[in-house]
Amino acid sequence: MKGRNLFIILIVLLLASCGKQEQKAKYVFFFIGDGMGVSHVTLAKLYADSVLHDSTAMSFTNFPVSSFSTTYAHNRYITCSAAAGTALSTGVKTSINTIGLTYDRVDTLYSIAKKFKEAGRKVAILTSVSIDHATPAAFYAHVGSRSSYYGIAMQLLKSNYDFFASGGFLEPYGSKSDSNAVSVYDLGKVNGYQFTSSLTAVDSLVAVGAKSIVYSAPNPAPRSTLQYEIDRCESDISLADITRKAIEVVDNPNGFFMMVEGGKIDWAAHDNDAATVIHDVLAFARAIDVALEFYKKHSNETLIIVTADHETGGLSIGNKENKYDVHINLLKYQKVSKERLHKLVSEFKENNPEAKFDDLLKLLAENTGLSQEIELTASDVQMLKEAYNTAFTNVKSAEKTTYSETDPISKVAIQLVNSKAAIGWTSGSHTGQPVPVFAIGNGQELFIPLLDNTEIPKNILSASGIVY
Repeated sequence: MKGRNLFIILIVLLLASCGKQEQKAKYVFFFIGDGMGVSHVTLAKLYADSVLHDSTAMSFTNFPVSSFSTTYAHNRYITCSAAAGTALSTGVKTSINTIGLTYDRVDTLYSIAKKFKEAGRKVAILTSVSIDHATPAAFYAHVGSRSSYYGIAMQLLKSNYDFFASGGFLEPYGSKSDSNAVSVYDLGKVNGYQFTSSLTAVDSLVAVGAKSIVYSAPNPAPRSTLQYEIDRCESDISLADITRKAIEVVDNPNGFFMMVEGGKIDWAAHDNDAATVIHDVLAFARAIDVALEFYKKHSNETLIIVTADHETGGLSIGNKENKYDVHINLLKYQKVSKERLHKLVSEFKENNPEAKFDDLLKLLAENTGLSQEIELTASDVQMLKEAYNTAFTNVKSAEKTTYSETDPISKVAIQLVNSKAAIGWTSGSHTGQPVPVFAIGNGQELFIPLLDNTEIPKNILSASGIVY
């Protein structure tokens, strides 16, 4: 009799153990810091610890799982956001500039977001750039060129996802060459999509049972993005704000999948603008903290993954000018992004065409700390004078960067701030460095050791009990 009772107890324990192992992640957060390499994370953490004295600012770096991922594309070792986004969304590598299609652009690749939707989960796609940009598009679109913004937007309207939030659309009324295009907004409304630039209105739309809600920031920065965090006013929407609202929209008993992109980390890195990178990584971290608050209430059912699509800029902490010394604290004197500084310099030049060099230094001191808190050598001053002479004598001295414009003065000023702080850059483009992966929650053990980016979405589906 005792033997029989012991056998029954063992069976019960075994069944309980199996039940626990079968429990899958119901709520999934997938955070993608565009362009965010290991050095970007390290620099932001160093700044938070030593300048802000805030040991909690980068909480995701303390997740129980930390690893790395390779990022190469099908046809190039240094990838782009379209190919990398497709790998992260579908688990298949593709060619440069291709979204949601095989490398030869013949067959369609479907994202894990679609699989979650088909499994009865709600889906939210969020980004700090435009919603038709490469990374968010990789979760709902299939195009041979990432620049097909209007075509991408049209496919958004066929996704039936529950919530989108971003800085807006790049071509909501079609390309300039297509005068007969129907606007995204008109076609969307016909298909049951609701568009708003008010978070309060989102609540009202949810209350009346709106099928799909598309939120765009009311005060977007150039190219339909959220403001850089370093430039953001209190009234401007943050990535954390839209993450919090997205949870309210898609939280339900069946679960959800949410992709959140910190898209402007990449843009700032393309500009080789270290201070702006730091602030956007910190803004990204605050969005992750919102998800972490949710995780703490549903720890057995939630999975949070944090990674990047690629590294941008070849960022280094340390440069040849400073050798073994770093002066990260100097970055606190930069008050605006390189993009915003260009705007300020352009306005200054327009309003003060006869301005002297010393007048310009006052503007730079106020916005970057140069010549005031940050000392300048004679050669530094000479560099700025040459930039001043070029800018004030050449009407067309502005030059295009990857996502914005700059001018000789802003370019040299930010270079000097970086150099003094001991920040180095090897590129204005992407690099082939592996990127970090952080994980917490149900299924976290699937994200170690070294991964390829194609393994991440497959593991997310596995953790969620959804067939790839």
